[in-house]
Amino acid sequence: MMYIFIFLAILSICANIFLFFYIRWLLKSLAFVSNNMVDTLEVMTNFSNHLESLHTLETYYGDQTLMNLIEHSKQIIQEIKKYKEIYTLAEGDVDMENLYNDEAEEGQEEEEAVFYTGS
Repeated sequence: MMYIFIFLAILSICANIFLFFYIRWLLKSLAFVSNNMVDTLEVMTNFSNHLESLHTLETYYGDQTLMNLIEHSKQIIQEIKKYKEIYTLAEGDVDMENLYNDEAEEGQEEEEAVFYTGS
């Protein structure tokens, strides 16, 4: 009877170790998807803004093809936002767009400092 309990305890420990590493792997995968979702949304938003700026130019103003493309890009952005809400890990804790913008600004300030120090 004691051997059964020892066997079950060892089996339980092995299962817990396996599940720990499996959950860790799943969380890494979810973090990767979450980060890529934010990047995809940013790219699509920039694309939509670019289309809108093209549409306001005199040459393309009123072009129905561009107008349809703008509407389609807005629909895609809405779909991505739905998935972003599902896959975002740090909802409300960290604003990913501001985090990336702050990092980019710091990098630009460092580059400018390097360029200006020699003159």
